[in-house]
Formats: sequence, C-alpha cells, structure tokens
Amino acid sequence: MGLKKKISIIIPAYNIENYIGKCIDSILAQDVDKSQIEVIIVDDGSTDKTGAIIDDYASKYDIIKPLHKPNGGVSAARNYGIASASGEYIFFFDGDDYQEKETCRELTEIADKGGYDAVIYGYHRVENGNVYETTLPRFDKTVYTGDSIIKEVVPAFIGLSNEDVNNWIAGKPDSLYVENPALWRILCKRSVIVDNNLKFDTTLKVGEDTCFISEYLSCCKNVFVQQKCYYYLVTRSTSAIFRYEREPLSKLDGKIRLNDARERLVDRIKKRTGFDVTDTFNGTIVMSVVEMAFLLSKSNKDVSLRKRYDGYKNFAEDKRVKNMISDFEIGGGSIVKRIPFVFLKKGWFGLLFMATTMLHVVHYEFKR
Repeated sequence: MGLKKKISIIIPAYNIENYIGKCIDSILAQDVDKSQIEVIIVDDGSTDKTGAIIDDYASKYDIIKPLHKPNGGVSAARNYGIASASGEYIFFFDGDDYQEKETCRELTEIADKGGYDAVIYGYHRVENGNVYETTLPRFDKTVYTGDSIIKEVVPAFIGLSNEDVNNWIAGKPDSLYVENPALWRILCKRSVIVDNNLKFDTTLKVGEDTCFISEYLSCCKNVFVQQKCYYYLVTRSTSAIFRYEREPLSKLDGKIRLNDARERLVDRIKKRTGFDVTDTFNGTIVMSVVEMAFLLSKSNKDVSLRKRYDGYKNFAEDKRVKNMISDFEIGGGSIVKRIPFVFLKKGWFGLLFMATTMLHVVHYEFKR
C-alpha cells in the first residue's frame, strides 16, 4: 500500500476518454501539499482510450495510482479503490466531473479542526460547460452528533417517509425533496469505512450511493455540514444514469434490487445502532409504485405493453411493497394526487396501469 497519505481520492472510470483529463487536471490543481495526496483511478475495463490517458498522467505525476481491472461496475471499482487507499480521508469523485481548487484543503481542515467523521457540502450541475443549477445542503444545523445523525441526517439521504408523501398530496412545497446521496458530496474518514467493514453493494446498478452513504453516516459520531459548493457535476447523455432513466425495464430491475439492498441495510443499521430506519423511506417505495406505473405504461417500441405490465405487476405485488402500501394512510389534499394512492390501497394495480396508459394518450405528464 505504501506510505500513508492525508487524502485518498478514489475515481472509478469507464469509457470517459473525453472527460477524465479535466477531472485529473482539477485534482492536480488542488491547493494542497501534493505529497499528502494519492489519486487512485480505477479503470473499470474501459474499451476506449480512458486507460491509456490515465496511464499517461500516471507516468508524469507520481501521486496518480492507476488500477486496471475487468469491467465489474462502479461499486466493484470503488471497493477495489478502497482496498488500495492509505489516506486518513477519502473523497469519492467521478471521472467525468471536476472540483474547485480549494476542495481538498478546506474540507480536510474542517474535519481536522472539529474531529468530524464526515463533511457534507454542496455542488453545481453543469451542462455544455455552463452551470445550470446550484445546490447547497438543506439542514437546520451545522453540526450533528450521536442519535441526531440517525434521526435527522440519514433520513434526508435515504428517501421519503409516508409523511413526506402526504405533505406532497397536501400541496406543501419541497415535500419530496431528498438530499442527493452521491458520494462525491461527502468527505469520509477511511477509519470509519475500514472499522465497520463498509463496502459498496455490487448487486446494484443504481442506488449504491444511497445505501453506502446512509450506512456510512449511521456509523459516524459527528457530522459537519458545509454551506458551500465545491463540486461540478457534469450532465452527459452517455452516462449510465442518463441511459438508465430512459430504459423502463432496467429502471424497474434497479428498483427491485434497491428494495433488496434497503432491507439488508435496515438490518445492519438496526443491529449496530438499535434504530429501525424503515419509516424513513416507506414513502419512497409507495411513491415508486405510482411513478413506475407512469413510466412503464408509456409507449415503448422496444418493449411490448404486455412485458411492461407484467414487470410492473410483479413489482407492485411484491410482499414488501404491498406491506408498505398497506401501512400508508392517505392524507387530505389534492383529489387528483390522491387517486393513484386510492388505487394502490385497494390493490387495483391493473386499473392504475390502464389509467396511466390513457393519461399518456392525452399527453399528461406525472410530476413530483
């Protein structure tokens, strides 16, 4: 592993030859002592020039540690990176994004000064070189310790409660807001990861961030919230998440796998802390049954209506999903918003699917 460093930056990289250079350049521009940084870039079996670009940088800068492995997905790549990391602190960056030059210095200074296990911070969204959205963390306090992390910080990342969904039905603004659970917006301590044997779930195509960050935070003794943006998230149509959002059956499979992963996560957190966090994401699953009805009932030339409906029916009739629907009590508010949930409560999944199919005909779009 070599000499221990202050900071390990772990970057999974797959077929991003047009982006990885800018990402590495932004790290090389960090205003910290470079002898205290190691940049672990995991080439996850790229078939373009990504691997060659990484190796070229590594030949010029000894802080860059290239790792090459067969393609296994982002979770396996990050786990591979963790195993090679020696830093006191770990940043998980994505290879198609970039950062402010003071990112590493300022955030590790905050963690050092307060002895914090995590520092959460804000980010910008970028498209075609332009910032189109800026997001700061939405928390009431700057510092969270002990049980308040499980009760107030973890729920903000893990999903929606039933109360959140009912607030949306009632028309309350920002009721469905969830903190982006991306790993690139949190500074982690390697000791917390290692001591608790935390790993990314390799069964997940999406949602691995949600599970990891929720469990990581549940292991923390104290957390600092920094009201500043350091990270630039680049939106691109070739990204895995962009494609996933447009492939209905892939998204359905992702939802099912994430339900499985959440169940395992709940068990681990409960065993370690005594807290059952199920209520913090019940609403997410109930809402997803409505959202998937709209997504899967939309005309798709590549997937037959029968196949889409069968997939939806299997998802909606999953025992865990049905239990959460049963526990959900519909609050007062918009009749239009309440109707889909009435269908769910009565078990009218086919009728809901038929209704959403008809709504697509009149170009109605379901919006959170």
